[in-house]
This record gives sequence, structure tokens and C-alpha cells, in this order.
Amino acid sequence: MQHPKASFALLCGAAVLLAGCSGGTPWGATPQHIPLPRIDNIAATLDAGSTAGSQRLAERVRTTLAAEPRLASSSLRVEGLEGGVIVLNGSPPGASERDLAVQTARKVAGVRDVVDRMASP
Repeated sequence: MQHPKASFALLCGAAVLLAGCSGGTPWGATPQHIPLPRIDNIAATLDAGSTAGSQRLAERVRTTLAAEPRLASSSLRVEGLEGGVIVLNGSPPGASERDLAVQTARKVAGVRDVVDRMASP
């Protein structure tokens, strides 16, 4: 049978010890500056490595190209390959639009390389 005074003393002692704790390891070697991973482009990074992911990446490139006013009327086709590779096909209206399409596609998160197979204007 336990004594109520002994239990109380044990709880008080534990409370005193815990009150003095600052966390970390028993020897005080708590890391102070651990860099956190960047998660803002994690979906794009994960999408680049799979077939379904490459299709999602290609869709994001299509959406970005369609949002560009100078490219909205052009008939560009976008194909996504594994590893974040995007292939651009079609006929841009001019040389400046062709360069704009390549540069716009490169800016999409997750795109590692753009292959230009567009017809010469």
C-alpha cells in the first residue's frame, strides 16, 4: 500500500525537475538553427517524376501559356515528359512569340527543361 505523503512528495519532486527543464536532450545539446525545407514548390517537384505528374505539369504550362496575352491565340501544343521536360509543338505567329513561349514555359514551377519543336514562323 502506498503512502499518500510519499506519492505527494514524488509528484512535487517531478514537478520541480520538469520546471527546470528547457527541453532538448538531457545534456543540453538542443540544435538551435535547423534549416526547414522549402515547401512552396513541393507539388511541382513531386509532379516532375511520374507520368501522371508530367501530365499535370504540362497542363500547368498550357494554362500559363494561355494566360499570356500574346500567346493566347496561338495553337501551341504542350507535351510533358518525365523529369520535368516539356516539349512545345505548333506554329507560333512570330519569332518573338516563339521565344516568349519558351521563356514562359521555363518559368513554370517544376519545369527543368523545355524542348522547342515549334515550326519556324
